[in-house]
Amino acid sequence: MKLLILDVSTEAQAFCAKRIEQFNQADIEMLDLKVKLVSDREFMDRISEADVLVIGSGVGERAISIARSANSVAPWMHLIMFVTDEAYGGTIFKAAHSAGVRKIFPDSAGPMDFLQELVAIHAEFRREGRAREGKVVVVTHAKGGVGATSVAAALAEVCSVFHRRTMLWDMDVETRDLSRSLTVNGVEAKVVSAWVNGSREVSRDSLKDALIPISSDVSVLMPPDRMAESMDLVCHTDSIALVQRIVEISRMLFDVVLIDTGGRMGPATGALLRSADVVMIVIDDTILGLTAVDLYLTFVKSLVGGTDRIVFLVNPYSGALLGVSQIAAELEPAHHLGELPWRLPPVPNDPKAALWPGSGRTLYSMGQKATRAVLERIARDIGVIDNAPPSGNALASGAVQESPTQSSSASFLSRLFNRGSSGGGTDKPVP
Repeated sequence: MKLLILDVSTEAQAFCAKRIEQFNQADIEMLDLKVKLVSDREFMDRISEADVLVIGSGVGERAISIARSANSVAPWMHLIMFVTDEAYGGTIFKAAHSAGVRKIFPDSAGPMDFLQELVAIHAEFRREGRAREGKVVVVTHAKGGVGATSVAAALAEVCSVFHRRTMLWDMDVETRDLSRSLTVNGVEAKVVSAWVNGSREVSRDSLKDALIPISSDVSVLMPPDRMAESMDLVCHTDSIALVQRIVEISRMLFDVVLIDTGGRMGPATGALLRSADVVMIVIDDTILGLTAVDLYLTFVKSLVGGTDRIVFLVNPYSGALLGVSQIAAELEPAHHLGELPWRLPPVPNDPKAALWPGSGRTLYSMGQKATRAVLERIARDIGVIDNAPPSGNALASGAVQESPTQSSSASFLSRLFNRGSSGGGTDKPVP
C-alpha cells in the first residue's frame, strides 16, 4: 500500500511519518507499506503514485482545498487528514467529509489509531482485488496412504500451468514425503529451523531465503532441517504465532498457498486449519478410510469452526469400493455436512500417474486426459485457478489436449535435476 504524506515542510512531513515508524515491523510488512513525502506545492505531480494521501496538520485551512483537488484527480484514492487538537471538532468533520476525506485524526491521536485505519483500508483493497490476497488451501487426511501429497503436488502443477504464483508448504516434518517426491533438498530448510528456535524473525526477506523455486511460478517451503525444531513446529504452542505469520506474508507474496500437513495434528496445524480458506480432506473409498474420517471429523469441525470451508476429495483405492455418494450418506447422520463439502469429483484411478514421485513430474502431467481434466476442475472449484485456459494453451476442463499439457507441464520441475544438494542453481523468486 503506497502512502503519500503531504505537509508544508520536511520537518512536518517527518513528524507525520514518525507515527508509521512506531508501527510494529510485522504490521508494516503485512500492509506492504511504502511511504513517500511530498510538499503541498508538489503533491499533484505525485498523486498518481499513491493509494492513500495523508494530509498533515501543517497545511491548516488549505487542507480542504487540497483534499478536493486530490479527490477530483484520483477519486479512487483514500484521504486521511490530521488536524491540530484545537481544530478537531464538528466543523472540520463536515467540511472534510464533503471534500472526500475518509478519516480525520487530531495530532494527539496515537499511532495505533492510525494503524487501525490503514488496516481497514488494506482489507478493502483485498476485497476489491487491489492488494494480493493469496488463497490458502490446507490438504490433510484422516489416515495415511490416501494420496494427499500426490494431490497437493498435482494442484501446484495445475497452478503453475495457469501461471498462478504458488507456494507449496511441506508440513510433514517426519517423512517429508512432498519434498522427497519432488526431490527438493537444500540449505533453505535451515531458515525454517531458525524461525522455530527464535534465532531469526519471519519476514518477507527471510521467507524468500527459505523458499526453493521449482518453476517460474512455484516454490517449496521445506520442514525444518533438524528434528528438534521439526517437533517444536508441530507440537509447541509457540508455533501458532509462527505459522500464522508465515501465512500472512505468504498471502501477500503468492496467489495460492498449498499446505500439505502430512496428517500431523498439533497446535500449529490446528492454527493452519482455522486460517485456511479451504480445508481439503483427502479420503479413499475403503471401509477403514470411512471410519477414520468419521473420527477425524469430530474434532476437525471444531478446529475449522464449521463445515463451510471443508471439502472432501475422494482418491479411490481401487475404483471399485465405496462411491462418493455412499460415503457422504454414511457420514451425514452424525456430522450434518450437507452437499457442499462433497462437490469435488473423485480423482480417477490412474496407476501409471501414481509413479510420479522422483520423476520430475506430478500426478497432473503424468496422468491421462481424464485425470488432468478432473484435477483442473478441482482447482477451479476450490478457486485456485480461474475458468480461462492457460495462456498459449488450449487446455480446458473436459477438452484436454495431449501436447499442450505435456509441454507446459514438462517445464514444471525440469530444473530440479540440474540443482546441487545445496538447493542452488535456480534463482530465488522475486514477488
